[in-house]
Amino acid sequence: MGRTTKALREPASGAAERDTIDPDIYVPALLTTLSNNLTRTASTFYRRHFGVGITDWRIMYRLASEPWVTAHHICNAAQLDKGVVSRSLAWMEKRGLVLVRGDETDARRRLVALSPAGHDLHDRITVVALERERNFLSALTNEETEAAIRLLRKLIGNLRAFQKPVAIPPPRVAAGPIPDEAPGEAFAAAVSPRARAAAP
Repeated sequence: MGRTTKALREPASGAAERDTIDPDIYVPALLTTLSNNLTRTASTFYRRHFGVGITDWRIMYRLASEPWVTAHHICNAAQLDKGVVSRSLAWMEKRGLVLVRGDETDARRRLVALSPAGHDLHDRITVVALERERNFLSALTNEETEAAIRLLRKLIGNLRAFQKPVAIPPPRVAAGPIPDEAPGEAFAAAVSPRARAAAP
């Protein structure tokens, strides 16, 4: 039994045990819970007070520090889907939050930057975002905050570890036929692309 598993006795056999994930110490589950809650609460807050969603905000603070870049660059830097970024930029352009111009070196590319109104909104949100961060991190000491940032960046740098091959255990019980559309896929199809973009 590993650090993130706990033994569960099967009632049918009365003797056999199997390892199950303990969500209280399973790091991917803890990070998912943290990320989902941060995304959901931030999206609700920013939309209510500033009229922008979390994806729009993530694009805005990227553009504030790195203006006149392509949508493709934003996708890579912010780890966002191309379609989601395209829709968000189109919406922000209509609202006058971003400016778009052609690239003098490549006529096929369009470069994006925040407009004066976009910078103003970015600055207002930044004040609130930093205060929300301070409130959230108040549970940690300065040393713990620095350690948490260091560990999170180290884990982000090790995300490729999930691509390493792992041994797949063979089935112990024969499964029935797989339906044409799994329940999870049916649910995903019903969720709007903009809503899916908020998920980390």
